[in-house]
Amino acid sequence: MPKQKKDSIDSRHHAESSEPLNFNAEKAQSFLREQASLSTEQNTDASWVRLFRSFSKVCEGTSRTHIAFLGTALLAKSLDININVFSVKAREGSPGAYSTRSLGHGVLVPLSTELGINLGVTGREPLNNQPYFQIDRVSRNITVHAKAKPAVEMLCDILDKLAVIDSLDEMRQALRSYIFVRRGYVPHYPERTKPLSSISPDEIISIIEHFVSEDTEGGKRAQAVVAGLLDLFAGTERVVTDRINDPDRHLPGDVGVKSHDQGWEKIFEVRDKPVKESDAYIFAEKALKEGICEAAIIAVAKNQPKIDFEKIRLRAKERGLGLSFFTEWHSFIKQVLFWSELPQLHSPEILVDLIYTRLIQLEVSQEGVQSWIDATGSQE
Repeated sequence: MPKQKKDSIDSRHHAESSEPLNFNAEKAQSFLREQASLSTEQNTDASWVRLFRSFSKVCEGTSRTHIAFLGTALLAKSLDININVFSVKAREGSPGAYSTRSLGHGVLVPLSTELGINLGVTGREPLNNQPYFQIDRVSRNITVHAKAKPAVEMLCDILDKLAVIDSLDEMRQALRSYIFVRRGYVPHYPERTKPLSSISPDEIISIIEHFVSEDTEGGKRAQAVVAGLLDLFAGTERVVTDRINDPDRHLPGDVGVKSHDQGWEKIFEVRDKPVKESDAYIFAEKALKEGICEAAIIAVAKNQPKIDFEKIRLRAKERGLGLSFFTEWHSFIKQVLFWSELPQLHSPEILVDLIYTRLIQLEVSQEGVQSWIDATGSQE
């Protein structure tokens, strides 16, 4: 295929300029919908498909935020062949620099659900996660966890390939290949179709203990359970939680309960891995910094070492923080069921639905959601 002359459907600046490139959101959305509609196997490139599948596999075990960044870079260069695919922020200043957040959060992320494109992460602002919120451009030297280095290396290899493409047709084929691959990662969660039978408080405690212990999924199951329990206690409109490993810029813990004036009434740190004394002090410090008066640590790891929780609690009290500790599910669930406005005998049935919703929000695996359904007897 002859290479197309360099051009752009949406550029506001030329490649030789050091001014950042900008994109018209409406035109970019229309373009993305068009490319998604064309994203069939016949309109993809087998080599790109293989590469993106390999990249997806590497990212699954480390940081899936890289998948969202790559999708944004592909979209950007498919709109304007002159963009710098290594750019993260427009202030980076090189020719072709642009804001990945503006294009990613303004176009790709909002349309990903509609178009059935799995970006690896489901938040509204994935490029505010590590490492992208603190860097201006991608390179092999960016600071990441050792386990994430292979993903960064492979990302840079892909960006090197994209950087030398000077044909919009070739770029758009790569974009369609990415969409084709990532559509295969859209989870299809099982739904409950059978009405719930009666579940006693003791039964729901036993179900939760087994469900969390059979596979932690990196803490996702435990966090979803706590969020669901707090939904029962405070109502879904007051309970806030972020996905695992999201930065604590909006929530100084894993799960929070908003007060009626929209401040934080209570926050919870959820750990199904051992909590050290230093972890407890760090969490208490974050809570105090945010002016929070009530906080709790749910430390439910089977191998949780004995630490002096009372000493930590008293020290927090001296500084104006009520800090509670729960080292097993039984006592925490019993307290929630007691303080909920709903009768204890009926609460477990409602709790099953609340936890199911949080499992999906926190991206628990399809197998995990099915396990919850099976355990609660809610599917035919």
